[in-house]
Amino acid sequence: MSNYDINSNPSLVKRMIEQYKAHEEQMKMNPDSILLNFKQELLNLGFNFQVLNQAESLLPKYKDTVLPVVIKYYKMAKLKNEKQYLLGWFHHKGLEEVVPMLLEDYYSNNPEIDKWAIGDRLYQIRSKKYIDDYLKIISDPSYGQDRQMIVLLLGKLKEESAIPILIDLLEDEEVRLQAICALGQFKREEFRCYFERFQNSTHSGWRKYAKTALKKLNS
Repeated sequence: MSNYDINSNPSLVKRMIEQYKAHEEQMKMNPDSILLNFKQELLNLGFNFQVLNQAESLLPKYKDTVLPVVIKYYKMAKLKNEKQYLLGWFHHKGLEEVVPMLLEDYYSNNPEIDKWAIGDRLYQIRSKKYIDDYLKIISDPSYGQDRQMIVLLLGKLKEESAIPILIDLLEDEEVRLQAICALGQFKREEFRCYFERFQNSTHSGWRKYAKTALKKLNS
């Protein structure tokens, strides 16, 4: 049991409580909601908070105690808004325990799954153990824009095996911006031609990040 008191900033806590009280009242009106049980289980562990959004700061400090509970309820969640909310807890670097579960959901055909949001969590966790999965995902055009954050992840990790795919993705407008950014992370002179191609583009994002990559090469 923990005696951790999350209410260490009274003014901030007050604003948070007022903001989220209405949301929790709506949850009470839905008998199928699992979030009230989730909240109660965390309270039973001895953590002190009034609304769930306060409790999100329990990670990663209390990972050993809290993460298994979050994972349990994430797997139980059926409603899209609940799945999405619990997914939001997995935004910390190093939460490698949840990556296999998130990849399984990414590959699923469940319409309640937000694949783009899963990609964002994978980007923030930044595990290097699942490169093959990341490469498989960004190589599959059927995932469309849902690949964007995983493209950025491979650039952030400076994954050499991703380079040929990232170059190919410059032809895919759904992830072109992210491919430019990812290639820019490598700071390779031989990539200059790719950035120069887009430095005068009418698309503001392609133009901006191509120029950013060129500045890195010129510095």
